[in-house]
Order: sequence, then structure tokens, then C-alpha cells
Amino acid sequence: MTPRQPVLNAAAVVGALEGFFRTYEAPLDSPRQCSYDRALMVTLRDIAKQADVSTATVSNVLNDSLYVSPQLRARVMAAVHELNYRPNAVARSLRLQRSQTIGMVVPDITNPFFPAVVRGAEDVLTKAGHTLIIGNSDNDVSKENNYYRTFLERRIDGLLTVATSDVAPPALNLLRDRAVPVVYVDRFHADMPADIVISDNVAGARACVRHLISTGRRQIALITGPLHLSNARERLAGYRQALKEAGVTEKRSLIREGNFDTQSGFEQTRALLAARARPQAIFASSAQMAFGALRALEEAGLSCPADMALACFDQLDFFELLRPKLTCVATQSYDLGARGAALILERLSGKFAGKPVRCVLPAKLIVGQSTV
Repeated sequence: MTPRQPVLNAAAVVGALEGFFRTYEAPLDSPRQCSYDRALMVTLRDIAKQADVSTATVSNVLNDSLYVSPQLRARVMAAVHELNYRPNAVARSLRLQRSQTIGMVVPDITNPFFPAVVRGAEDVLTKAGHTLIIGNSDNDVSKENNYYRTFLERRIDGLLTVATSDVAPPALNLLRDRAVPVVYVDRFHADMPADIVISDNVAGARACVRHLISTGRRQIALITGPLHLSNARERLAGYRQALKEAGVTEKRSLIREGNFDTQSGFEQTRALLAARARPQAIFASSAQMAFGALRALEEAGLSCPADMALACFDQLDFFELLRPKLTCVATQSYDLGARGAALILERLSGKFAGKPVRCVLPAKLIVGQSTV
């Protein structure tokens, strides 16, 4: 008899990780805040007086608009550092007719997949002198639309977004009407022409199901994400392609629609286990649904992979902590955000002004202990 392998409680892992996303707000009267306020009060005239030059010279140095001798430039920059000068962002945006801010909407910031996407975008944008503003839609279309309206009022320069439905909310069309560059990341609205950066969902899902078939299993269940989302449909397509190529008959009873969260993975796995024809393997369309599946298997007293093989789409950093180690389709979450931000900057700079592009990042199958 194959010994039962321990399973780390996936729900507890997700709960613990949510603590990382809590924010800390410093008191307004803290030394750091007061120092920053004083820095904002420094003017070009103060710098000119400190460096013993004209305000025009200071402006030319800071904006690099006209030639200034190395000696004068050094004096100005020394004064800038001595006075801890910080430019007025509002004045700068009025002068450039840009806010230097980019909006980004994600569906669930507590989902461990999305912080890496946000970090990728932020790193690229910060390096280019832009500020990233994050909105969390909670997979709610109306909340997503409200964020678009808020971004519109704040006159953002560009938008990165992870769609919560298949149809673009009204406010997104208003942003497009104002020629605000929009880039979809991970999933998109089918009716909105815009740049798209996604993982190769079809190829990744196909490779994973092929692997499960290669282990001798032919009754393979799929827990999809919500099928009104583009990435869920693409992963379903990859699953079907793999079955068809192997000559395995697709069974509708083995396809269960989840919600890309732990609870739906748990509930759909329990439903599959209660069915008359129990599957030999489960492919979950997200890591969080796989955590729920692991919990359901544990509660049912089943061993993975001896009693049930399990694989999923997406890889998270703490997969190394799980036993059995999950077979998964690894995606480039950081690069999704970074590439999306780079596309925004290319549109804003005028370096790229062509038709919308579709950038598909490769996904890689990583075989773990949960399927072999």
C-alpha cells in the first residue's frame, strides 16, 4: 500500500499570506512626513539663491532644456541636494499635460498570483518616472467600472487592467475615447480593441493534460475558472485539444466550473468525488482552486497521487512547501505586468502607434509529485 503523503493546509497558507498585503499608514505628524512637507515647500527661487544663479538657470538644469556649463550645473545640483528639493508633481503635470500616473485594476489583490503582476508593472513604470495607482475590483464589474471613472477624473496617462467579465464596462469606453492607452494583462474584454499581454493558456493547459494522459490516466476532470473570462475559456480549449489528440472522449460530467478561488476548488472536487464515475485525475485551472482540491482530497481520506492525481495552472513561490509538490503550469506573472507597462510607455512615447498587439508569454509544465 502506498503510504499517504502529508498535505500542507492550503487554506491556511493563503490566509497567512494575506497578511503580507496589509498596508501601514504613518501618522501625519511623523518626522518623515514633516520632512517631506518641508521639501515640497522649497522653490526654484530658493535653489537659485542657494546656488547664486538665476531661476532660469535652475529651470534649465532641472528640465535639461538648455545648455548649462558643468560648473553652474554642479552648483545647482548641490543646492538641490542641500535643500532636499522635490518637484511639484501638480505643476509638472500641468506643464507636460500629463499626470505621470498609470492606473491598474486587478480582480483580487489577496490572490498570491497578482502581487507579482503588479510588482512587474510598478518596477517598469517607476523607473520611467511614473506612479502606479492600484484598484482592487473584487471581481465585481460595477466596482471595476467605478475605478475606471475615478481614473478618468484623475486624468491618468494609461491603464493596465485585468478584466472581470467578457464585456467592457461603459467607463472603459470613455477612457478609450480620450485616447488613453489601455493594455489588458492576463485576461481581456473580447469586445474592446486594445493591447493584450497574456500567458499561453491553451498550450499550457494542453501540455498539462497530455502529461496526465501519459501517466495512464484517461478519466481526467477539469475545474475551470468562470467561463465568462477569457483565460478560463482558453484553458478549457487546451484541455479539449489534449483529449482529442489522445483519442479520449470528452465527458461533460468531468468539467466543473469554479471561481478561481480556494472554496470553489474544494466544492467542485467534492462534487467530482461524489459522482458515480470518479475521475482518475483533476486539472485545476488555478493554483488557488488546486489548494481547495487538496483540502477536499484530504478530508475524503484520499492520497495524492495514488488515489487521485492533481495538477494546476500557475505556479506560486510557496509551492515548495506543499507535499505532495504540485505538478503545475508555470507562468511568468512578473513579466506579464512588466511587459504590459512597457507597452503603455511605448504608446505614450509615440515609439509604437500601430494596431493593437497580442503578446503571448510562454507557459512551462513543471512535473511534481502530485501526478507521478
